Amino acid sequence: MSLLLVDLDDTLIDRTAAVRAWLEGFIGDVGAPISDVDYLLDIDAGARGLAVEFARTLQERYGLGRPIEDIAEDIRAGVLDGIELTPADRQALEAVRAAGWSTVVVTNGGVASQERKIRSSGIDQLVDGWIVSAAVDVWKPDPLIFELAAKRAGRPLADAWMIGDNPEADIAGAHNAGISSVWLHHGRPWPDLPYRPTRSADSCADAIRSVLADG
Repeated sequence: MSLLLVDLDDTLIDRTAAVRAWLEGFIGDVGAPISDVDYLLDIDAGARGLAVEFARTLQERYGLGRPIEDIAEDIRAGVLDGIELTPADRQALEAVRAAGWSTVVVTNGGVASQERKIRSSGIDQLVDGWIVSAAVDVWKPDPLIFELAAKRAGRPLADAWMIGDNPEADIAGAHNAGISSVWLHHGRPWPDLPYRPTRSADSCADAIRSVLADG
């Protein structure tokens, strides 16, 4: 009996593509240069997926007269419209369940936005639970969040694998927790860090198949 821990944004779903699409529309609406999109994507990453923090940046940078929470809700809705679980990832999660494993999503971010993404994409029907950092006030790479995920699943953490795209959150967290990991490289080289993933993969589905192959 084993445990799969898996990141949400840019692992199970392509959040960056959804944010980019929303930003391109937003930039057009406010009349800003399209070159702002890449800059804002970096700001969004620094906001740890919290829409309110990102909305505050947009309000200040572009002099928006709307309340921050209204802007944040636009961001959440726009991202929600742009995400989906690919058929390959769906089949991989189904294979995890068929193999008798438990799966828990471990994600940094706000509760409302992350749970809406989990439910709207149908991920909630394919996993055994999820841990959202803002709900437990613990953020990856703190190993405690992985311990909470194992407790949620009722499985020992020592048997777990972590799959994620972020070296400093997902892979560092797995390293801190003493568990195996698969890094989704998205075409990037591994950065100069004092730890490494157990292995790397092109996609979440490939990562899951790799883990299941080890039994």
